[in-house]
Order: sequence, then structure tokens, then C-alpha cells
Amino acid sequence: MTRLFFALALVIACTIPVPAHAAGCDGVTVVVDFRGLGGGVQQGCAPGSPASGVAALAAAGFGYTYASRQPGFVCRINGKPGADTDKCVTTSPASAYWSYWHGSGGSWSYSNQGAATYVPARGTVEGWAFGAGEQPGIAPPAPAPVPPAPQPPAPQPPAPKPPVGQPPAPQPPAVTTTITVPATSSATPTSSSESAPASTSSSAEQTSSVVVDEKSQQVQEKSGAGWVWTAIGAMVIVALVVAGLLVARRRRGAEHE
Repeated sequence: MTRLFFALALVIACTIPVPAHAAGCDGVTVVVDFRGLGGGVQQGCAPGSPASGVAALAAAGFGYTYASRQPGFVCRINGKPGADTDKCVTTSPASAYWSYWHGSGGSWSYSNQGAATYVPARGTVEGWAFGAGEQPGIAPPAPAPVPPAPQPPAPQPPAPKPPVGQPPAPQPPAVTTTITVPATSSATPTSSSESAPASTSSSAEQTSSVVVDEKSQQVQEKSGAGWVWTAIGAMVIVALVVAGLLVARRRRGAEHE
């Protein structure tokens, strides 16, 4: 008889399903324990970042009902318990209600805030269990790693510059031109140090000025020499006139004698 009892116990133990520790999701993992209502433990995933605990519950595929006189108090999940057990008018009795939990580090902690106002973070685990405040029947699943934020694209290297043409030809060295004019000339000596393009025109102008000044000097020298000879000629003429007058006077004096 004892052997038969142990055999039946072993068969029953092997046929009872054991909740598995399912992996978390990219969002908020929601675990709902229906064992207090004759069901099992179910799990869903609320993608992204839900706005509240009840929003995560609904996004994970579970329906819920608020108590008619207690807005925000969840009295049913997926229609359980039925109206014969809870009328969902006021808060449920302490011995049979849906308790709200947060999973972290492999354990559950009772929520001190209502599911309608609590905002679960992405990558966390939420839990619900029906009964007298018992925690969900499985350990919180390990949350999936939150994908990293997209990195900005790496800066592209600058486009290569087009090949540069031949370098410009070197400029000729500066040319210094010095022109010396005789002291008797009216031209003013000039000296200039300019770049090659400007020195050509400057040299041409200076050459013209020197030529003109030299001609002016020659004219002035010729004019000065002519004046001297003119003065000498005038003096000779005056001397001749005076000598002629003296000769004429002497002749007149001789005739009167």
C-alpha cells in the first residue's frame, strides 16, 4: 500500500506543469498569477515604455476592470474573478484581491503606488497575483537588455581637394635705377626701386626727362655764349662810333685853323 501511494505521488508530480522562467522582453515584462482562481501563471510583454502599470498590463495582452466606486483600483484581470465572487463596486476584500508587484534582482517587492499612476521603466518586470497578498508564483524573469541608443553617424572624411595647378613663376628681383644729372641742369636727380612691371615705364619717363633737360641745357649754354658775343660786338661798334666822332672833330678843327 505504501509503495502504491509513493508511485501515485510520483506520477502526479511529473504531470503537474512547473512555471518556466521565461526571458524578459524589449519593453516591460508583465507576469499575472491566476493560481488563486484555479489557473496558472501567464506572462506577456508590453513593448517600449508604457505610460503606467495598467497600460503595461493592457499592452501585454491582459484586460482589466476598475471598481465602479474606486477608479484606479483593479478588481478583475481577464474577467476574473467573476461577478459572483466580487461585484467590483468598491475595493476587493483583503483576502481575495489583485496585488501589484515589481520584480528586481530575482525577487518581488510589493508596490506602494497604484498601477494607474506608477510608470514602469523600460526593461523592468511587473507582477500581479490574486489572493491574500501573495507574490507571483514565479521569480521575476530576467529583463532583456535595453538596446543602446543609436549612435550618431561617424563624421565623413573631407572630400579630397582638386589638384592645384602649377605654382606661379617667380617674380624677378627688384631693379634699382639711379640717374645722375649735371648740377647746371634744371632736372632733379631721381632714384627708384620698383618691381619689374613698373620700372619699365618709370625708366622711359626718366630717360625722356633727361633728354629734354640736356637739350634745354645746351640751348641755355648756346644762348649764354651768344649774349657774350653780342655784347662784345656792341662795344666794338660803340668804340668805332666814338673813334669816328673824334676823327671828324679833329678834321673840323684843322679846317678852321
